[in-house]
Amino acid sequence: MMNDLPEIRIHRQRRRNLLMKVTPVGVVVFIPMRFREDSPTVRTFIEEGLRKLRPRPLPCVDDGTGRARLRGLVDEWAGRLGVQPKRVQFRDMYRKWGSCSSKDNIMLNTALCRVPLPLAEYVICHELVHLRVFGHGKDFKALMSAHMPDWRERAAALDALLASD
Repeated sequence: MMNDLPEIRIHRQRRRNLLMKVTPVGVVVFIPMRFREDSPTVRTFIEEGLRKLRPRPLPCVDDGTGRARLRGLVDEWAGRLGVQPKRVQFRDMYRKWGSCSSKDNIMLNTALCRVPLPLAEYVICHELVHLRVFGHGKDFKALMSAHMPDWRERAAALDALLASD
């Protein structure tokens, strides 16, 4: 990690070019294997990218939305939906807020601990609905609407957290 930009996460990948993304866990820079993290090329790319992106940091909410609170919401929503995930885990995820496996395991992004509770609740409901309907088709949307009528507004608000000004 670069000393003067501690909020930047750098990942080396087999790729041809540099890529910067604002993700749920912050700004991530993907660099080709041939570059070192502290190379002038990488440093310049990051500095210029930050000027262009002007990323909006996720709000730090101190209203009890830690992992324990989110696990409580999982239990609450699982009861409402009549489902039971086999396992619920948290990890840093760069491309999504949550996922549901075909083996009924739920993975939640650690960044959900820092978003407003109604938005985290939307992600939890979304993933648990997948235990009943795998995919995002008509049946999925109908079930989401039946249990959380404002789910589309919550999804848009969550997306807006990552949008730049």
